[in-house]
Amino acid sequence: MSEPPRATDPELARLLLEELVRHGPELADEATVPGQRRALHALKGSAGIAGERGLSESLARLERRFMAGDAGAVVAARDLVADAAAALAAGRPIGASVWPEPPDDLRAVPRDTSSTGYATEMQDRLARLDRALGATGDDITASLAAFRDVHAMKGAALAVSDEVTSWFCHGLEERLRAGQSSDEAAREALAELTRWRGVLAEMIVAPDRALETLRLLARPSRPPSTPPSSPPKPRRLDPALEVEARAQSDDATLRVPAATIDRLLERVRQLGQVRAEVADGAAAARGLSARARALRKELAEALRLIGPPRPWGAPAAAILRVDETARELGAVAALLDHEAATLKETADRVRIELAAAHTELAAMRTTRVAWIFDRVAAAVTAQARCEGREVRLLVLGAETTMDRRLAELLVDPVLQLARNAVTHGIETAVERALRGKARVGALHLIAEPRSGGLRLTVQDDGAGVDVADVRARAIARGTISAEMAGTADDQTLLSLLFVPGFTTRDNADLVAGRGVGLDLVLEAVHRAGGTIRLTSRPGMGLTATLDIPFEPGLIKVIWLEAGGATFALPAHRVRRILLGRDAAAVDAVPLAACVRGPRAPVSPAEAAAFAIELEPVREEGRPPVIGVDRIGSIEEVTLRTVSPLVAAAGPYAGAVVRGAELRFCLDAHGLAELAGRVLNFSGEGGI
Repeated sequence: MSEPPRATDPELARLLLEELVRHGPELADEATVPGQRRALHALKGSAGIAGERGLSESLARLERRFMAGDAGAVVAARDLVADAAAALAAGRPIGASVWPEPPDDLRAVPRDTSSTGYATEMQDRLARLDRALGATGDDITASLAAFRDVHAMKGAALAVSDEVTSWFCHGLEERLRAGQSSDEAAREALAELTRWRGVLAEMIVAPDRALETLRLLARPSRPPSTPPSSPPKPRRLDPALEVEARAQSDDATLRVPAATIDRLLERVRQLGQVRAEVADGAAAARGLSARARALRKELAEALRLIGPPRPWGAPAAAILRVDETARELGAVAALLDHEAATLKETADRVRIELAAAHTELAAMRTTRVAWIFDRVAAAVTAQARCEGREVRLLVLGAETTMDRRLAELLVDPVLQLARNAVTHGIETAVERALRGKARVGALHLIAEPRSGGLRLTVQDDGAGVDVADVRARAIARGTISAEMAGTADDQTLLSLLFVPGFTTRDNADLVAGRGVGLDLVLEAVHRAGGTIRLTSRPGMGLTATLDIPFEPGLIKVIWLEAGGATFALPAHRVRRILLGRDAAAVDAVPLAACVRGPRAPVSPAEAAAFAIELEPVREEGRPPVIGVDRIGSIEEVTLRTVSPLVAAAGPYAGAVVRGAELRFCLDAHGLAELAGRVLNFSGEGGI
């Protein structure tokens, strides 16, 4: 569809024609590159001044293609300038396409892949558009929200050089802009958005195909006399052939609901359990093979003792039967070895394929930590205003990617921690001034990728938690005994803040308000398979650190045995495994001593057969080494929640159900801190 003729100022048309004629030769093939660049830039500006917006935008796109090294941009610009000059010379308006017909010069080019969050952001915006379309009530508000999201999508597309999507969003936002004048206009604007919503989704995943779709839609209304510009548009296929061609395309794209991805991932996990059973079957087959060989040796020894057939000895037939049985046992052992090797090879191949499938499926639902931080920032700003506090929000690591479902699990806990930091942690400006602090409080939201997981930190510079007050209140409430409270360290006492119903609301702390407490935060973090710990600096603030595995609820653990008990330890927290006689394992702290408590002395008799080196508590610290009696296998398990008191007593991150048995999973960070205190108590230095 061509732009309808419009009256053009004759003087502006004459001046623009002069510019086109003057700069036209500078676009010749033999012209210099600087001259071609100057011509494109000058003509773009002249067309804009003359009011020829379509021509100006086309020249701007061609200029960007030229600067990116596209040799065909100059040829297309030369033809465009020649057609425009011919139209002006004949007194005709310069023909231009009208949205949604794509301009002839518009091409899909590779995006700037340095912005890894582009696709995620665009999908988030698309989901928000769907919510606006499905909203009931104020159509003007919904239209305005849709306009803002489309405008944001245009800006994001321009940032990664996605010319096609930015052009389409620009035209769509112009139609949505008109929806703010009245309810009727808003309904028409939302209807327009509904019409083009599918094309917009296709723009995000395959802009070249979306562009061709728009050209196919526009072609029936193009006047026959309008000559096709270079390069010619491809001939439209028969609808049946077109469907077949799209189905055979290597980069065909399907829209799949998020729930379907979740179900596929769950089935991949279930197949992982089946693979584990196949691997167990391979191990059992190897065990049976070894048993069959042992039986064969016993039969051979029995034959040796019997000796050759004798008239007064064992019958020859019996000896022959025993010998045949021994040979058959050997054949069975060989067959079992072969089957065990086949099962192991199959299990390994399935493991590799499952890992690849899991990675590709999980990548379909990734988002950025900014998805959480943006929501938290808005809530914190509003709450600080209501509380009359001055708070500066500092964000670090918002571009870190994470699983979308994991983000949905963590947004409420992080939001609750941040709100409590404003309400109960950061003092008023007057109080801060009296304490010699800056009038404006600081709240830090930090995301750091860790080996196998993600660390989220919510840190404020408020008053911190009065640990002595926590101890007194815990004794008064009967949460713990006076004896236990007297020997408990600060970390154990801070963990009491997670106990349901425990509160110190008349003091500066991080207890949740408005009916939602830290016990709910802890529950949500445990559902995500993670751990949370609090660190208080009296008068300096409180820090909540969340360590979350990348896969919600599932975690790879290594099984350990110590003191007659079996424990799980997150495998991604283990740096290396040492033999007890290694020099690096000399100062290993027995795991049994850590679990019994920091006041248990380290006995030389508890020298460990193996040692586990963990990640250090602080980046600059020495890695803690934990002694164990036995190292087991690595297994992917589902972590169950344990109560705050049980978690603090361990330290435990959760529990694993194995049949009728319940085994505890150790909190690696808490274990490292306990190991340091055990060494300090024994006079051997800290970690």
